[in-house]
Amino acid sequence: MEPHSDPAPALATFDGHERHLASHVFNIAMLVFGAGALAWMVRELDWERLRIAVLGVASWFAIILGLDLAAVLIEARALHTFMRPEARMVSYWRVAAAQISGRAVNVVTPFGALGEATKLTMLVSHAPRARVVSAVVLYNLAAFYLSVIVMLIGVPITLLLIDLPHSLKLTVAVALAVLISLMIALGVIINRGALSTLTRLLRGLRIIAAARLDDWRTRLRDIDDHIAELHRARSAGTWRGILWVIAARLVSWTSTMTLINAIGVALTPHLVIGVLSVGVLIAWIASIVPLGFGLADGGNYGLYHLLGASGAHGAFVTMLNRGRSLAVATVGFIVMAIVHTINRLALARVHRKLRALRPAMLSGSARTP
Repeated sequence: MEPHSDPAPALATFDGHERHLASHVFNIAMLVFGAGALAWMVRELDWERLRIAVLGVASWFAIILGLDLAAVLIEARALHTFMRPEARMVSYWRVAAAQISGRAVNVVTPFGALGEATKLTMLVSHAPRARVVSAVVLYNLAAFYLSVIVMLIGVPITLLLIDLPHSLKLTVAVALAVLISLMIALGVIINRGALSTLTRLLRGLRIIAAARLDDWRTRLRDIDDHIAELHRARSAGTWRGILWVIAARLVSWTSTMTLINAIGVALTPHLVIGVLSVGVLIAWIASIVPLGFGLADGGNYGLYHLLGASGAHGAFVTMLNRGRSLAVATVGFIVMAIVHTINRLALARVHRKLRALRPAMLSGSARTP
C-alpha cells in the first residue's frame, strides 16, 4: 500500500472557509455602505462651526481623541475577556479591530444594531460562533446595565438640583420608565434563557417548525448559559469582563469631562451628574438618527443652559462630539478595510494551496485498497 495523506481535514478546511463567505459579503456591504454614509455625514456637517469648535479647544482635541481610542481598546479587552476560555483562539488585536469596526458602523446607522452584527461576522471565522455571539451579547448587556444604573442614580439627583421644564421632565420620566421596564424584561428573559425564549416565540408564531425548534434549542443552550452568567454563577472571565466594561466607561466619561472643561465650562457636581445621566438619556433618544442630527442639538442646548453653563456651550459640545465620533469612525473603517483585505489575501492563498493539493490527495485516496 502506498503512503498517502487523508484529504478530509484539508477539504473540510476548504469547505469551512466557504461557509464564511456570507460573513465576508456582509462585511464588504457594511464597509461600502458605511464609507458612503460617513462621506454623506461629513458633507452635511457645518465645517466652519466645527473648525471654530476644534480651534477653541486646540491641542485638547487630540487628547480627547486619544482617550476615545483608549476606551475602544479597553472595550475590546472586555469583549475578548468575555470570550474565555475560547479567547485563546483569537488574538486580542483581531477583537480590537472588530470592536472599532463595529463602532464605526454604529456611528453611521440608527440604534447601532448593524455594528454588533459586524463584530460577529469579523470574529466567527476565528472562534466558535456560540462563544462569539454570547460574548457580544454579554458585553452589550453589561454596558447597558451600567448606563441604566448611572441614570437611575443621576436622573433623580439632577431633578432635585435643577428645575427642569415640565416637558423635559415628562420626556425624561417616560424614557427612564421605558428603560427600567426593558431592564426588568431582559432580566426575566435571560433567566429563562434568552435565545430559547426567542425560538419558542418563533415556534408559537409558526415561523419555524417543531423539528427545527428542538435542533436550535440544543445549539443555543451554551449561549444562554453563558449570557446567564451576568446574573448568577459568574465565571472569572465574566467578572473580569464586567470590570473592563466599567474601566472603558470611566475612560469615556473622562474624555467627555475633558472636552467640557476644554471649552471653558466649570465642572460642577450637578453638571457632571446631569451630563452623565440626563445627557446620556438625550443621546440615546437622539440615536434614532445617525449622529443625532437635530435632536442632540436642541436637547444639549437646553440641558447645558439648565445645568449652569450656556446653550452655546451645549451646541459646542454637540458639534465636538460629532467630530469625535466621525474621527473614530474614520479610523474604524480604515481598520475594517485593512483587516478584510488581509483576510481575503490569506484565504486566497489557502484556496490556491488546497486546489494544488486536491488532485494528489484524491488520487492517493483512490489508490488506497
